[in-house]
Amino acid sequence: MPLYEYACVKCGHLFEALVVGSRRPACPKCKSEELEKLVSPIGFAGAGGWSSGRSSSGCGSTGGGGG
Repeated sequence: MPLYEYACVKCGHLFEALVVGSRRPACPKCKSEELEKLVSPIGFAGAGGWSSGRSSSGCGSTGGGGG
């Protein structure tokens, strides 16, 4: 299920919503369906929870030696 970020056109509220199929979310604050989908960094769910795909150690390589 994709997680998207939205901005409500009517009240300006920013929120995230899980979108299933063709369902359209509504603003949790004012219930408007006039929303703008925002561009956000790629994220994925792994065994440790949500991740942005970025590594805090730089290149993302952890040990292992080099052949």
